[in-house]
Amino acid sequence: MIELLLALLLGNGPAQAERAYEAGEFAEALALYQAALEEPGAAEGSLLYDMGNCAFRLGRLAEAALFYRRALVRMPRDEDAEHNLRLAERRLGLEAPLGVPLSALAVRATDALAPGLLLALAAALETIGLLGVVFLRRRRAAQLSAALLLLLALAAAGRLAERRWFPGPPEAVVLSAEIALRAEPHAEVPAILRLKAGETVRVLERSDRWSRVLHAHGGGWTESTGLGLVE
Repeated sequence: MIELLLALLLGNGPAQAERAYEAGEFAEALALYQAALEEPGAAEGSLLYDMGNCAFRLGRLAEAALFYRRALVRMPRDEDAEHNLRLAERRLGLEAPLGVPLSALAVRATDALAPGLLLALAAALETIGLLGVVFLRRRRAAQLSAALLLLLALAAAGRLAERRWFPGPPEAVVLSAEIALRAEPHAEVPAILRLKAGETVRVLERSDRWSRVLHAHGGGWTESTGLGLVE
């Protein structure tokens, strides 16, 4: 503990945290990474990933999932963060849902692309589609394919605009072992749905005491202390 306080005061940063992690002092490493995260110009993505690893080693799996998700906000295509997030969720007993709609898979695929790459993809599809419509007038099948490419280009551009200007409600991870969703923000109201650690929700409203959230199986009010915002 004395070494941790000295490290925080001296500002040894990620290097000290890494040494603590390698020594098996995961709680100290987590505190050091947290301190480094608050420094100006910090490499937020990698630090949050390291914090997720510390929490994972400490058995705090829902917290680890939260850190990995926060890391992925900053590093959308990081394979290590994705892998460790799935591992933490499996340890929590959260399996990927079966029968995911094709539209949802398409959204996930586009969200995995960086904004610049998604914009380039939309432009390329639009160009190819327009060329096909103009130069392949006598080939109906080719024109239909070109029209499909134009629709895909519009969908990609629309998703890019949505991500940039209409991101939707923020995501949150359930940190408590279990939370109850209620029809009203009152503890005496019966629970209509219970969620376990590691599950994700969308936060529609939030105060210091209560949050109104939306889950795949329903929505309601829950105490804010049981959630960690993905921000």
